Amino acid sequence: MKKKQRKVRLIRTAIQLGFFIFYPALFSTAFAGVKSIFQALAAHQPITWNSFLDVTGVLLVITILFGRHFCGYACAFGSLGDAMYELTLFIRQKIFHKKGRHGYPEKVVRALQKVKYILLAFLLLSILTGWYAKLQGMSPWDVFSMLTAGKLPNASYKIGIVLLILILIGMCTQERFFCQFLCPMGAVFAMMPILPTALFHRNREKCPAKCGLCKKRCPAHLEIDGDTPLSGECICCHACEVTCPRKNIQIGPVKDRETEKK
Repeated sequence: MKKKQRKVRLIRTAIQLGFFIFYPALFSTAFAGVKSIFQALAAHQPITWNSFLDVTGVLLVITILFGRHFCGYACAFGSLGDAMYELTLFIRQKIFHKKGRHGYPEKVVRALQKVKYILLAFLLLSILTGWYAKLQGMSPWDVFSMLTAGKLPNASYKIGIVLLILILIGMCTQERFFCQFLCPMGAVFAMMPILPTALFHRNREKCPAKCGLCKKRCPAHLEIDGDTPLSGECICCHACEVTCPRKNIQIGPVKDRETEKK
């Protein structure tokens, strides 16, 4: 089991590192596509297809067909969050001898998960009302995009820099802090209709009594029951799948007993 966990973790880390190095701006580009639609609406102009919408459209289709694997494997901001959390976890375990993974209680996670929808609505409303231009320099992901491009943000981005630092601190306290609580594109992806074949399922009859390892390991504290109201919060990190001691979690419909016997 531990060998499989290490193998999956190494593969995921390699993919994340590749996207972080070669395509760090995918998240910002995807949101720029959404932004361009609302900017056209605000200006009472026809919506014209552009290169930003190419990326947005592709990621939305991928999400519908395969779930939020972009969030779990390709988003540079999400990968940064994983690195910050794992570094904090390493320090806690090796220096302070703390066992287990740290994070917020489920009730707190559920409440904070709603913040990203509020943030998305605020940003889109600010675009429609023309107020978005006044937010220049306040975006932490603009600062992040500059840094990954090898550019230092100037003094006009002071608020954005401070917000990025606060988000980095948050990333140390909760796994996938930004993705779960603050990411506007995460809110868009979470609202997409995901095909049942792209959802994680488990056969409850095979689960040991009072196990719950999958939910405990899930960054979002999700029940692995397929198409639930919270299934959109799944970032497809596959942590639940590799944690299950009975290999009882899979993507796609669970095979029934008769099929398994055959």
